[in-house]
Amino acid sequence: MYKRFKKRTQKPLNRIDENTTMKVPRLAETTTNVSVESTSAESEENIPASQEHTQRFLSQHSAILAATLGRTQSSSRNIATLSRQPNNFFELVLIRAGVQLDQGDSLVLSCDHVSIVSKLRDIFTSASSYTDKMETFKSGLNAAMSPSSKLVQKLLTGCTVDAAGEEQIYQSQNSMFMNFLMIDFMRDSCVEVLLNKIEEVATADRVLSGRAAMSMPLLPLMLTQLRYLTASHKVEIYGRIEGIFNRATESAKLDIIANAEVILDASMHDEFVELLNINYSSTEELFHMTTVQTLSNLSLSDRTQAKLRLRILEFATSGHCPDTTLPHLIRLLLNILKMDTDDSVRDLISSLREIFNSRHTAQSDGKSATNENKKSQLELFGFLELGLIRSKRFYQAFQRSSASLSAEEFTSFDLIVLLLLIHVNEDNSLYIENILRRRIKLEHITVMILEEVKLHYRHILEQHISTLMNILHDFMREKNRTVSDFAKSSYSILFKIFNSIQKNILKKLLELTCDKSSPHLTTMALELLRELQRKSAKDVQNCATLLIPMLDRISDLTLTQTRVAMDLLCHVAFPDPKLSACLQLQEQVDMVVKKQLINSTDNIKKQGIIGCVQLIDAMARIENDAAEHDDSLRSVENVDSLPDGRGKMAANLIIRTESSIGNSVESLALFYEELATVFNQRNEGTSACDLDYRFIAWACDVVTFRFQASFVTEDVQETIKGIKLDYQMNINELDDTNANTESDVLNIGINISKLVLSPKAKACESIYVLAPLFNCVRVLYKHRHQDSLEGINALLGCAIVLPSFFEDENYLAVFDNFEAEQQKDVLSIYFHTVNWMRVSISAFASQRDPATRRRVLSRLGELIRIEQRIKPLLAKAHADFVAPPYQFLTNAKHSVVNQKRVGAKAAAKFNATVTEPDLTGNQTSIVDFTIKVGACKTVKTKIDFEQMYGPRERYRPMEVEIIMLLVEQKFVLNHQLEKEQVGEYLGLLELRFLLEDMVQKLEAAVLRQQDSSDADSFRPHLTKPEDFICDLLPCLHEVNNHLITLAEAIDKELTNVNHVYSNLDLFKEQFNYIKSCFGLCVRLFALYFAWSEWTDKSQAELLHKSLLKLQPKAQWKRLEKQTVPQLATLTFQYFLKLLRSLLKVGSTQNDASQPRFQQDEELRLLCGKLLRRKWFHYSGSLDKGGQCNIYLDELVKGFLKKSTTESQTELLSELVKQCSILNTKDKALASFPNFKKANFPLLFRGLCEVLIHSLSGQVSVDSRRLNLWESTVELLNGLLIIVQQVEQPRNFGLFLKHSLLFLKLLLQHGMPALESIVRDDPERLTRFLHELQKVTRFLHQLCCHSKSIKITAIISYIPSLRETIETLVFRVKALLAANNCHSAFHMGNMINRDLHGDSIITPSSSFAGGENSDEEIPADDTSVDETVLGDVMGMTTASVSTRPSDGSRRSKSSSRSKCF
Repeated sequence: MYKRFKKRTQKPLNRIDENTTMKVPRLAETTTNVSVESTSAESEENIPASQEHTQRFLSQHSAILAATLGRTQSSSRNIATLSRQPNNFFELVLIRAGVQLDQGDSLVLSCDHVSIVSKLRDIFTSASSYTDKMETFKSGLNAAMSPSSKLVQKLLTGCTVDAAGEEQIYQSQNSMFMNFLMIDFMRDSCVEVLLNKIEEVATADRVLSGRAAMSMPLLPLMLTQLRYLTASHKVEIYGRIEGIFNRATESAKLDIIANAEVILDASMHDEFVELLNINYSSTEELFHMTTVQTLSNLSLSDRTQAKLRLRILEFATSGHCPDTTLPHLIRLLLNILKMDTDDSVRDLISSLREIFNSRHTAQSDGKSATNENKKSQLELFGFLELGLIRSKRFYQAFQRSSASLSAEEFTSFDLIVLLLLIHVNEDNSLYIENILRRRIKLEHITVMILEEVKLHYRHILEQHISTLMNILHDFMREKNRTVSDFAKSSYSILFKIFNSIQKNILKKLLELTCDKSSPHLTTMALELLRELQRKSAKDVQNCATLLIPMLDRISDLTLTQTRVAMDLLCHVAFPDPKLSACLQLQEQVDMVVKKQLINSTDNIKKQGIIGCVQLIDAMARIENDAAEHDDSLRSVENVDSLPDGRGKMAANLIIRTESSIGNSVESLALFYEELATVFNQRNEGTSACDLDYRFIAWACDVVTFRFQASFVTEDVQETIKGIKLDYQMNINELDDTNANTESDVLNIGINISKLVLSPKAKACESIYVLAPLFNCVRVLYKHRHQDSLEGINALLGCAIVLPSFFEDENYLAVFDNFEAEQQKDVLSIYFHTVNWMRVSISAFASQRDPATRRRVLSRLGELIRIEQRIKPLLAKAHADFVAPPYQFLTNAKHSVVNQKRVGAKAAAKFNATVTEPDLTGNQTSIVDFTIKVGACKTVKTKIDFEQMYGPRERYRPMEVEIIMLLVEQKFVLNHQLEKEQVGEYLGLLELRFLLEDMVQKLEAAVLRQQDSSDADSFRPHLTKPEDFICDLLPCLHEVNNHLITLAEAIDKELTNVNHVYSNLDLFKEQFNYIKSCFGLCVRLFALYFAWSEWTDKSQAELLHKSLLKLQPKAQWKRLEKQTVPQLATLTFQYFLKLLRSLLKVGSTQNDASQPRFQQDEELRLLCGKLLRRKWFHYSGSLDKGGQCNIYLDELVKGFLKKSTTESQTELLSELVKQCSILNTKDKALASFPNFKKANFPLLFRGLCEVLIHSLSGQVSVDSRRLNLWESTVELLNGLLIIVQQVEQPRNFGLFLKHSLLFLKLLLQHGMPALESIVRDDPERLTRFLHELQKVTRFLHQLCCHSKSIKITAIISYIPSLRETIETLVFRVKALLAANNCHSAFHMGNMINRDLHGDSIITPSSSFAGGENSDEEIPADDTSVDETVLGDVMGMTTASVSTRPSDGSRRSKSSSRSKCF
């Protein structure tokens, strides 16, 4: 644009900032020299001293620069020739000053701004009529500032400086109007014009813009001109702006607000905010983005900020605050940190939590949070992070607040803040980790908090994911199961949320699998990896090569860990056919299992078997089509008939594995057991495919033929080792409906006795393979025939080859006549028979054919009878007899006799020539037979109703399918079924058997209580407890019906005996079975609802269904809409009604121990009623012993939990009156008849614990109330009376320990209460100290007595007790001295006495303390181990601490074992 006028070559336009740099043009030779000193001095003289600071500065600045840099007109261009003629005096002045008016969109200056100001000043000062000229200039300026003028935008925007002699033309940021304001005599007039024009533009009905080529809104430009006048004209400007704002349009108001920071003086900011509050009554209008940004930069008073915070809180919690505005509102709130006071920071944290929690509630549907702008969220927490960095007080307050929040108040926002705190200061990471760890242990935080974080703070979580990953990595190593499970579940959730960290998660878990120091950690990491593979197969498949190094660690894993690891590796190597396989991993896995199979080490070979089974399963799972195949029943002749592919590879691997382990009975049995269990797995909710149906057909034929050839016999009777064998217990029989069926099936039998007495050479024909192989047969048959076992149902009721005396009534006498080895063989036959019955009953229990169900029930009755017959045989057997193993994963005590080795060629031929079996002669349909059950023969043996099985009775566990018998079978209240009832009903014996099995499985799944020999066994209810809980759901209603039936029977019998619980009719055999079944039903429900996963929201629906099942069926529809807590309340009320039917204390244990939704008072009353009753054993005697004491201890805890001071006082008064009777032999308390002197410490310990626990809870709320300490000392003296009346070492230790805890709490929290009362009521303080003195005096005697008779457990407390009382004495003395009462206190020595008051002569001397007392504590005994009171009483030592005593070392170990 300028080249057109200047004709200069390559002169770029250079924009500079006049405030930072200034280009001074070269002066012409004719420039007049001016003395700077004289001119500046003269200028200063002309400026009155009364001018304000800003105005004076502008005047001086203008005068000095004008004098210093003045130029002559001769050096400038002839402007008149380059510019148009002026229209008025205003334009003439500008042209004479060197301004070109019509050159482009900006004014072109012939010199810099300082020179322009100087020229303007000279023009006016040299004019004759100065005042008239200013008025004329003002009129011209007013016209030029009119919105319709072409000059208005040019005057308000930057100028172009084209000074003569300069090399460059540059753009100046200062406007021409700013030059006017620099001249003191022109300033007021210009401000007046400017404010008038601002008012005109702001009140216009439309937005007015300049008339330049690139027009700009005029109002912001005009407001900007006021930025240098905020101090000199602050009152005038604010007055005019306030009036303008009240009449301005909405857009103009926003422009004024946007420029408020620069146009208003800081002292006017509060008034401006008040103006905004008046104009914008609606918070939504007030907190426009422009307003919020302006408010963040204003200097506001505390009062104004407080009002503003209330408006912000109202708007942010209203649900109408946009996501883009919230970060700036938070930034505005953070301005309170400038106050830097504890109260202001506390209010800020409270406001922040209220805002975020309300937004979570408003966004509960997830839509708003899901679509939340990432930039806004990061900006929001960026402001919070800056606040935490800048304010140490804010950081520490947030940290303390997060640690002290209640469980309900801790939200996902607090978790994110804790991550921010670690990010800001990593030095506090351990402290913050401990905050999280403690909250997780207390279950204040569950994995659902990550779901909330995912919903609300996904983007900020992704930014700090590395911090969270490090925390979870440490939590995985925690021994506390709750913490480690939280970390495990968190990894699973994070794996789904962020694809970017999936590799990092896998690497961290692989790192944990290599941790040899913690087997539990390795197991958990492997299980989590397998879970991730099942639920996110595609994602894990992309990282398949990361898993290869795990193969190097296989040899260090246990068998359970090996199973999980190989499950993972094999299913990644051979994934769903839709996913790409990892060839490298396939080769490595195949090579490893081959090496393991040929290894001579037993454990490694078992690892190879487990690996092969997992590899077979992974290879064979290629079927995605769930539809039935028409040719699924067609047999496959051999492996070569299978189509090429993974199914054929799996079949070849089975043959290869069998040939490798065919000489080992244990290995073969383990192989079949593992194969059956893996094929029987349920994969609901995972991406696993079904097994290849052709492979299933081939495998089913092979194992069925092998079972038939090895264990099904038609041989005639014979005698082996002097034991006559015979076909027995055949319940298969033809009936009229299938008379055409071949009768040969009645002649088959399971060859148990012959294989025990005369084992065969081949391992596959060993008796130990019988149950595992049949289990494999039934699993494959179910896969092949859609859960139907009709093709092999003859095996359920077929005969068993047994000794001829097996069911004789005099079998014990026959057994006694055998030699020791014969007895062992006979017992082995009994055990193998039981194991066979158990596996066959489990297999057919889920079959719904009526005839099959009758045989199942008949077999179940026979099984129970045989198990009862084994008990006396075991009592007569040699002590070295061990039951034959039923599982082969761990090394059983009973070693299986190694079979004769079969040559490699023979084994290969045996496995390669398996053809299609011909089973037509041996098997037929189950409908061909009817049931024929012989009469039950009983043996008079003592029945143990407490424990169903002894330590030597180790049988094969039943499968989960027997639940169907509980669901579908009718029940009668008889323990000996009538002949016509056998096969049709469940009796008390059958019900007890089924309930006992379910309870054992629940204990293993829920409480992790299982036999150590089964630690590595692969049980579905252990590997996937959630599936087992779901399986139990259908039977809950039926078990509840049985419970009601049993309760009615108990109530009826109690009515008959007039509720005399000692009546002998209540201890008859049948009634004992009723009581036992009743207790098992209650225990089943208690264990079921004690499952830890119920707290997971994903199980809420299942929990709702479970609770609904316990309600009457007629009310199900009405109660469907009830919430879980409401249903739980109804369930609890229902169980309360069963109280009168409880006749065995063991039935109450779980009812009282883990209430989830029960009201505390109702539970306390329930436990109280149960404790005040007599409990009897099944034999009719009073119940006692270790197990009974465990149950009583649970009831005591439930009875005393959260009891009030009044109830404790009442109970102590009652016990004080009765406890003396305990000194009489075999006498019990009248109120609590189950407590005698031997187990009275259980009740006494509960009283001590609840006293300290209730005190600890109350001192955290209000410790300054003296009546709290007075009531506690009164209770303590009540305990003292009991201790003195019932002299028991255990009670002594309990009383000393809890008294010490009380004294520590008194020192820590109670001294302020004593200080507050010492002047107001000194007599009350005296009474308190006298009561306390009774306790300390007894403690002194107890310590002296214990030291004299060497009671080590109590002696170990003496140092800690000495230090505590010593501190208390001097604190009390100082308190009295400070209040001029020191004369009421003195110290002295007292004679050491024992508990009976007799003097103890000892050279030791010590101190004493207390008002008017001379107590003494024995000197430290350095010969004993001194321990700090660190007892795991759970609820007593939470808040008690003291300083360590000088010169003594103390162990941190628990002192419970030393006390008792």
